[in-house]
Amino acid sequence: MSMTDASTVLRKLCLFLLITLWGVPAWAVPVTVATVHNSTWTQTASVMGQVESVGRATLTAPMTGRVVGPFAPTGTIAAGTVVAHVDAPGLRARLQAARAQVDYTRTALQRNEQLLRDGVVARATVEASQASYEQALGDARALQAEAKDQALTAPFTGSIRYLVAPGTVVAAGTPIARLSGRARPWVEALVPPELAFRLHVGARASVQTDRWRGRARIHSVGNSARQSGLVSVILHLPAHAPVLPGQWLSVTLPTATRQALTVPVAAIVMHGAQSLVYRDEAGRAQPVPVRVLGVEDGYARIAGALRSGDTVVLSGNTRLRAGTPLEVRE
Repeated sequence: MSMTDASTVLRKLCLFLLITLWGVPAWAVPVTVATVHNSTWTQTASVMGQVESVGRATLTAPMTGRVVGPFAPTGTIAAGTVVAHVDAPGLRARLQAARAQVDYTRTALQRNEQLLRDGVVARATVEASQASYEQALGDARALQAEAKDQALTAPFTGSIRYLVAPGTVVAAGTPIARLSGRARPWVEALVPPELAFRLHVGARASVQTDRWRGRARIHSVGNSARQSGLVSVILHLPAHAPVLPGQWLSVTLPTATRQALTVPVAAIVMHGAQSLVYRDEAGRAQPVPVRVLGVEDGYARIAGALRSGDTVVLSGNTRLRAGTPLEVRE
C-alpha cells in the first residue's frame, strides 16, 4: 500500500470515529433530569389573629376611684374570682366616720334609756336617740354596700384581659377588664384593605398555635377600615378547637389561585441573585431564568420561559454552563 493510500484510510478512520462519538462527547456531564409539570398554586398571606368568644363580659368601674388589687393573673380564671377593686376617694374615711357615729348614737341611746328609767329624761328624748341611732346605722350600711361594690368579680369562668394598669384613676363606667368565655370561639384578624379585597367569604384558611394546627373558614370580611386603617376579618374555628379566648394565632389566608409550573427544588440553581434551571435541549444545557413563587413538599412553583413537558436537569446542574453537553442517566 502506498503512502497516499495509507493516508486516505487514516483520514476516513478519523472521520468515522468523529461521527460516531459526536452524539456523546467525551467531556459530557452525567446528569439526571425531571419533567416540568403544570400545577394550581394558591397564593397566601400570613397575619396574626386573636381568639374571641360569644361568652364575653366587660367589667366596668362602679364608681370614680383608683383601681387597686388584687389583680388576677392574666389567663384563665374561675367564676367568682375577684378581678380588682376600685377605691373611691374618701370612701374609707366616710365609712370609718359612719361606724364611729353608729357607736356614738348607740351609746347615747343606752344612756338615755337608763335616764328614762331613773325618771331624769322624758320618753321623747329616748325616741329621738333611737331615731338618731337608726339613721346612723342606715348610713353605715349604705356605705358598706358601696364598699362591697368596689370589688369586680368574674361572672363566669374564662380568660381575663386587663384594660387598665393598677393604680389608674378611672371614672364610673370605665372598662377595667374583659372576660371571654369558651363558648363558640372565633378568630378576628386585622388586615390592610388591599389584602381584604382579595379575600372571599367561605374560603378555607390555616390557623396555628405552638401546639396545634387546624383549618378555619372565613365568615366575614369588613366593608370599611377601622381607625387604625385595618379591616376586620372573622374566621370560624372547628368545633372543640383547643384554643382560649384572648389567645393569639398565626393565620394563613388564601388570596388567589393561579396556574404555575412545578419542578423539584433540586432543579433550581442560584447564580448570584438569579435563580435558573437548565433545560435539556438536544443533549445540551440551556439556562432558563425563573422566578420561584413558592416551595412545598420538595417541589417549587416557578414562572419562566418553560412549558409543561420540558426536561430540566435535576442533578449535576451545579457543573453546567450554557451549551455544556449532557449525558442523561437514569
